[in-house]
Amino acid sequence: MIKPYPIGRQDFKAIIEDGYAYVDKTERMYEMIKNRTFVFLSRPRRFGKSLLINTLQQYFEGNRELFKDLKISRLEKDWIKYPVFRFDMSGCKDMDVDGMYSYIGNTLWWYEKKYDIQTEEKNNGVRFKNLIQTAVKNTGRKAVILIDEYDSPLLAHLHDGKLADVKPVLQELYQQVKVNEQFEQFVFITGISRFSQVSIFSTLNNLENISMDDAFCDICGITQDELMENFREDIEFFARNEEISFDEMALKLKTKYDGYHFSKKKTDVFNPLSVLSAFSKKELKNFWFETATSSYVIDHLKKHNAQILDFESVELFESDFYVSQEDSRSVYPLLFQAGYLTIKDYDRESEVYTLSYPNNEVRVSMLEVLMPSWVGCSSKDGKLNMQKFYFALKAGKIDEAFELLKEFFVQIPNVLNNKNEKHFQTVIYVLFRWLGFYTQSEVNTSKGRLDCILFAPKQIFIIEFKVDESAEKALAQINEKGYAEPYRTDGRPIVKIGVNFSSEERTIEGWKVEE
Repeated sequence: MIKPYPIGRQDFKAIIEDGYAYVDKTERMYEMIKNRTFVFLSRPRRFGKSLLINTLQQYFEGNRELFKDLKISRLEKDWIKYPVFRFDMSGCKDMDVDGMYSYIGNTLWWYEKKYDIQTEEKNNGVRFKNLIQTAVKNTGRKAVILIDEYDSPLLAHLHDGKLADVKPVLQELYQQVKVNEQFEQFVFITGISRFSQVSIFSTLNNLENISMDDAFCDICGITQDELMENFREDIEFFARNEEISFDEMALKLKTKYDGYHFSKKKTDVFNPLSVLSAFSKKELKNFWFETATSSYVIDHLKKHNAQILDFESVELFESDFYVSQEDSRSVYPLLFQAGYLTIKDYDRESEVYTLSYPNNEVRVSMLEVLMPSWVGCSSKDGKLNMQKFYFALKAGKIDEAFELLKEFFVQIPNVLNNKNEKHFQTVIYVLFRWLGFYTQSEVNTSKGRLDCILFAPKQIFIIEFKVDESAEKALAQINEKGYAEPYRTDGRPIVKIGVNFSSEERTIEGWKVEE
């Protein structure tokens, strides 16, 4: 029987004892423990950071029995029990300042009870210092400090003007990590944003950031080899359910959920939540985006007036990843850290990283989230209309498809105040990508720039746009510039479409088709 999937489960002890599927990361974890002391790791939400924290807790608490069948059991000879202090800061991200202070205080109170500490002290920083030093004195072992999602409260208030109030509450706790360095065996801090991007961590200059380290690029997530080693039967069962071959199913999973890279090494990593949810539900849905879309990301995009067409092939230097979010004029660092963009290439000579969407799940879902702000309609109503367009276009019913597209634009006239060709073109691009078509815009050719090429399953559509001119002129440009020629060898029929928008009517005025 296939093991149950630990979807939403972060308790390592329960996962092992209850027989859930588990991808063994303990060898990589052991390498980190033995070669690092003060560590920071950035990964997107729902990528296994909390499970890693929990696994570290069980290891440092000396619970050897839980690891007996795992790789670390062959490596570790001395299972030493250390005093462990763990904080999950995601629990107070939606609280006000007083709530955050109480939340941290309650965690400290729990540990004070454990170590039989009686105190009247109100300052959380002083309480934490006393805890660390008392635990070390009582046990004769240095302390282990684990802080999960350290930046959740900061990101929650990144754009609401309350960041200055939140910082001191957290800083009071975090600064003790540096102050008590001599009492600490191991410190591990996770989050989304880099520690140098938040001034609250300016004093923690002893932390080693392994987020883009080749040696630990796969410490969270599931690699291709791990997928095949741990879930071959699951893929076979899924393939039978879909009535396709094993290889076809594996390719579908890879296209949908793989493609994350966290270092120059470019080791492919699957989103663990998505691929396990797909096995559980026997559906290829957008699971991660449903649970991981964060309001701070949407607010960040709005603040910077992000352009949807700019999210493909973004080029950054490594230093760009560490820009402070409070002062950043770019959306790309946060989009990378949050998992909406990932490393797709690295040029060693220029030291430039190229970023893009990790996979189809993120690309289509990202456009779906941005659709209401770009197009001015609810994603539900818009997608219902555009699904009819999708099926008409796939069936080769081009006139019917463009009648539906014209109707779509008529329904959203108030948003299309920008009457230039670029705006109409962007909305079309978003619609096509939203529906799952592989689409390229502003494609450079030897004789000019093609507005849009759409790769459908059975056809290739070459599309040129005009505003307040004519569809005939748009189609003529396709032929004059030879835009279709590079795609003749593809084998799929090529359909050329000239489209003219009316800025007065704010919709499609006409189209001309040539097959």
